[in-house]
Amino acid sequence: MAKAKYEEGSFGAYFVELIKQHNYSQADFAKDIGVSKTYLVDIFHGRVKPPTPEMQEKIVTMLGLEEKEKIDFFSKAAIGRSELPKDIVDFLSGNQSEIDNIRERMRVLR
Repeated sequence: MAKAKYEEGSFGAYFVELIKQHNYSQADFAKDIGVSKTYLVDIFHGRVKPPTPEMQEKIVTMLGLEEKEKIDFFSKAAIGRSELPKDIVDFLSGNQSEIDNIRERMRVLR
């Protein structure tokens, strides 16, 4: 059976490698996070968007990602979802002074 090819630099290719590096089979990983293997493969191939922020947190916890891995994971998922990274959203939520600082910087840069 031929080895699956994933788009180079894609979230899917990154995610496949991350799962492999943390010694999970794709079938076991899908079962443990509560999704079908078909859905997981669709993510790998870019047929569906990367997981939701809630699912991202579950994945990060399950894999026990270190800080750099977490940042990379959230950033790559955010690009695929056209959203801000989950860790940035979490930081800004309820942090009005940081939101005000960003708005001020935006005003100055315009």
